[in-house]
Amino acid sequence: MTKVMNNQRRDFLKVSGMTAALVASQGSLFAKTNVISVENGKENYPNTNYTEDMYRNEFGFTYGKKEEHGFAYHCVNCQGNCAWEVWSNNGVVTRENQSARYPVINAKIPDFNPRGCNKGVQHSQVMYQKDRILYPMVRVGERGEGKWKRVSWDEAAERVCQEIFDCMTDPERGPDKLMVHAGTGLLTEGRRGAPLRFSTQLGAIRIYPSSYLGDMFSGAAIAYGEGNVGCTWDFMYNVDTAVMWGGNPSVSRIPDAHFVWEGKYNGAKIIVITPEFNATAKSADLWIPIKAGSDNILAMGVINVILNEKLYKPEFMKTFTDLPFLVDVKTQKMIRRSEMEHAANDEDHYKFEEEFYCMNKATGKVALMPGTEGSKIKSLRLDEQGIEPELEGTWTITDMHGDKRTVTTVFEMLKKSAAKFAPEAIKDVTGVHPDTTRQLARDIALPKVVEITTGFSLNKYFNGVMSIWNISSICGLTGRMGPYGGLNTENEFTLSGLGVLAGFSGKYNARFGSGFVGEFVFGDGMKTFDQYFGDEDVKRAQNGMSKKEYMAVLEEMLGQGKNNTKNLEAHHGNVNKPWWQPDCALIVADSKFRRNKGSEYRKAFLNKTKFYGYVDYRMSEAAQFADVLLPAKSHYEVYDLRTSPGYHRFTNLAQPVANIKNVGEAMDEWSMFTFLAKKMEELANRPENIGKAKVKDHPKYAKPGFHDLTIFHKEYTNTDPESEGAGENYLGTDKMAVQAALEKCEQYEPWTMEKMYKVGGFLLINEKAAKSSPLYSDRPYSSMEFHLYKFERLETLSGRQTFYVDHDMYIKMGAATNTGMEGIRPQSKDYPYVFMTPHARWSIHSNYKTSRTLLRLQRGVPAIQVNRVVAEAKGIKDGDTIRIYNALGEFYAMAKLSSSAPADGLVLEHGWEPYMYLKNKGHNEVVPTSLNLLEMADGWGHLKFGGLWDGNQYAYDGAVNYEKAKDVQY
Repeated sequence: MTKVMNNQRRDFLKVSGMTAALVASQGSLFAKTNVISVENGKENYPNTNYTEDMYRNEFGFTYGKKEEHGFAYHCVNCQGNCAWEVWSNNGVVTRENQSARYPVINAKIPDFNPRGCNKGVQHSQVMYQKDRILYPMVRVGERGEGKWKRVSWDEAAERVCQEIFDCMTDPERGPDKLMVHAGTGLLTEGRRGAPLRFSTQLGAIRIYPSSYLGDMFSGAAIAYGEGNVGCTWDFMYNVDTAVMWGGNPSVSRIPDAHFVWEGKYNGAKIIVITPEFNATAKSADLWIPIKAGSDNILAMGVINVILNEKLYKPEFMKTFTDLPFLVDVKTQKMIRRSEMEHAANDEDHYKFEEEFYCMNKATGKVALMPGTEGSKIKSLRLDEQGIEPELEGTWTITDMHGDKRTVTTVFEMLKKSAAKFAPEAIKDVTGVHPDTTRQLARDIALPKVVEITTGFSLNKYFNGVMSIWNISSICGLTGRMGPYGGLNTENEFTLSGLGVLAGFSGKYNARFGSGFVGEFVFGDGMKTFDQYFGDEDVKRAQNGMSKKEYMAVLEEMLGQGKNNTKNLEAHHGNVNKPWWQPDCALIVADSKFRRNKGSEYRKAFLNKTKFYGYVDYRMSEAAQFADVLLPAKSHYEVYDLRTSPGYHRFTNLAQPVANIKNVGEAMDEWSMFTFLAKKMEELANRPENIGKAKVKDHPKYAKPGFHDLTIFHKEYTNTDPESEGAGENYLGTDKMAVQAALEKCEQYEPWTMEKMYKVGGFLLINEKAAKSSPLYSDRPYSSMEFHLYKFERLETLSGRQTFYVDHDMYIKMGAATNTGMEGIRPQSKDYPYVFMTPHARWSIHSNYKTSRTLLRLQRGVPAIQVNRVVAEAKGIKDGDTIRIYNALGEFYAMAKLSSSAPADGLVLEHGWEPYMYLKNKGHNEVVPTSLNLLEMADGWGHLKFGGLWDGNQYAYDGAVNYEKAKDVQY
């Protein structure tokens, strides 16, 4: 034993001696205590020539030729809108780099370089993956069976156009049975115009994407007349408080999140309000772990504190809100001029319906407030009218009929409503300690500049409309507008002239339907609602209304909206949510079946649809069930432009690399729909068809009263005599569309495609893009300076921020002014967990979900965060397959034990295609569907259906349970 030990010791010393000699001769291999000078780092590493040559060869191959580089972005409903330089070799895209050439607007503010994230940086690989759709194909098996036959473009176009022609010309069907719709996989200012133009020309149905995604900021639209308000993200650098309410910019706003953290270093307090401890919360100064869906109630608690501690700004409220407006205490209706004064004619009477009163402290009498929708005086300057509004008080007035009426102010109504939401009273329902609620109120009310960014998740709760309205009202009470901050949903800039692409100067108009109502009806949502929600659920969420009454009211509303009948009869704009039921559909880049509520929606939609054509660049869930597939080019293969939303002030260019090789037989959307238009015209002019090729339609959608299919291609490309005579731009390819947009859009002046390429693939929009504030050349943009400093009216009924809606439905729901409402999610011991599906770190919705690169950076299969303590109590370990289920259905996912998930909830990043789950059952199998009557309400002031007022499809109202799976495993 001793001999062995001695031998081992001798060997150790021998090796140690060799090591010491090595250290003496090659000391640079190890750290030194003395100061050394390193002129060239690679001199200290062995085998550098091989390594350097390897990387130089790789770089040289991917770089290709400079003159063959291009530019692009990845806007597949990712709102980042980042400029990328694209490299290629021999016509094949090899790599993408952040362009990083945006100009600095102010040396004292961080700039936008570089923009980009882990999701977009692998598009050069995704565009060549095996799920790419290469050729036109027709289904030969059952829908969804996966059996296809490759056909020529001519054969595919013949089939698609024949189906459309048959639908259009059938006396029992017609244009209102045809859907031609572009989804959020194609959100651009150039290419998107192609399918929209085709749809408009046919009078086909299309529905509002933000609404059916649950991304409609309807609560902000109540407050401001516009849902998309806020700032460019560099504004975050100079705020005193930044509140991320339901948001997670470190994951969902990766290119812009640095402004939040640079703002923190600049002195800002960062507050995050979310049920889960997310990637943004970990770096915040304060995380408020709210119970899911109670945001509107917490916001009312903040309002309660602001009112009780008098943290509000009375002078701001008197001028810029409707809080001084008079309300009849008995009827809860606002006092209108039509009740106080006889009008000379019907038109004046209608205007009088949109004029309102305050109690004028200067005279002790009522006074008409200027700036309302019906007022001849558009300025909000009260001093010019000798008006000093009262905010508080109760008075008796006499109307034109001699009746005495007791009136008070909207502010008094708000105080009464808010009194029920003291911090102590809401503690249990929100999970937020009263001291935290008070601190939040002070952090918003007291600093100079406060920006409250609301994440898209808030809209996806049944009462999300109240959450955003209440948060907006916090901003209104504390004077948050323009440079003082305010609500930040998603700023939009003005872009005029782009109608040249999708429109026909009013000759043809879009058959535009409600997004959330359309999807509800298409998927037999009432059946699912009835199956899942009980009477107590509805009563809790709709102010005591029974389920039976709710369904009866909803059925009546839906009946009035069918085929847009009631709106067509209205004399002063829309009065309800319109919808149509298509039986022929051509849909572009829309995750219809992944997004919606499980296989029941898909089954209902396909049962009603005689023909379903689909356009995309990859084989998505929506593509699998099509009758005909048309292959589109992807974002690196096309010419395109992208400006919106207004997170920054740049428009990015997509210009493909020179000599790019086509992937299969894919076409850009403009070339594709031009090809279809040519086939449609050819088909319409055949002897057996020409007699019925002028399809009658309502003059709202076709001012000639018909759609002339015999000249369809000529009108589509602006080569018909009428368009040529009017000097319309010729259209037909993606490049022509970009050139037309640059020529016609005032906000793009004086840029050309060549100038954009030269500076790095972007342009700087000009000052004409300003929507509600100046677009200064040297400072960040924020909304509503024109309102605040120039006393311009908002596009609301009152001309001011709205705190009161006296629509009958709002009064019935107890929501005429801000209030708090519990959600509709069932409160069941059998299903005690809330199921949340926030935006994904490793994909842009379902796009890039199949990326080999991104799948390697995560679990590779649908993985769901479960609270570590709860999971261990259930006997579930990390990596186990679990079954998530409720009364609607079930799905399976891998358990990802996490301390970030709330104890009463599950968190699964969304976007996984159903076919990526076990048994082909996606997470929407357990998600119910419903409609909030407040968002269904219509025809009141500025709350009239359109791009600024619709509702939301909800995703977070399902209650679930989970257990370890017994018979399946990922």
